[in-house]
Amino acid sequence: MMIAVLFITAVLAATQPQAPNWGSLPADTLGLMETEGIQEQMYERLVQGDILTERRPVPAGKTGVHLAAFGILHTTTDRLWNAIEDCERLPEFMPHMVSCRPVRPDHALLPNHRWEELALSYKFLFFRKNVRIVNEATLEAPNYLGWKMVRGDAKENQGYYRIITITPDIQLLVYDTLNDPGIPVASFIQTGFIEHSLPGIIEAIRGRVGSPAGLGSNRQ
Repeated sequence: MMIAVLFITAVLAATQPQAPNWGSLPADTLGLMETEGIQEQMYERLVQGDILTERRPVPAGKTGVHLAAFGILHTTTDRLWNAIEDCERLPEFMPHMVSCRPVRPDHALLPNHRWEELALSYKFLFFRKNVRIVNEATLEAPNYLGWKMVRGDAKENQGYYRIITITPDIQLLVYDTLNDPGIPVASFIQTGFIEHSLPGIIEAIRGRVGSPAGLGSNRQ
């Protein structure tokens, strides 16, 4: 059985379109890579299927843990965008998400903004926390979806998805998140989130859009 799975995985990988090498990427794509701190060595690992994670500096005036995850998906920009922007269907595949629904804002918003209420449930060993948050989302289709907490059971919750198009059928997805639950979080819980939940988000989206799973390596 294991041999059959490995064979099928190898066949699927061989039939996927190949990403261009670093030196042949367009200048605007390289500019977006630079914005996200993605260098040539990272890119080479990403196109091999690895999911990479990193800790990022906490912005001035903010508190919490700032993290990012990166992964290559073999899909179109529109298909990936449709997967991440469909709030009500996110709980079907996103880790920790119990529900997501649009809610009426209490003031006028820009045309590309909306409010969303999320119910989340986190569990690491004996630690469990249920969270309800209302975010204001900013949609800049088809490449950027950001969010910032309006109210909820946390001190800080903001982040974004950025889709960097490598070719029409290959996308690089960046997931950036800054979270502060308002209570001290043990280092082993932070490590568990980095090692499991962050890669799990990229893998879940890969599964949603039918992109092959990566090799599973992480960078911290």
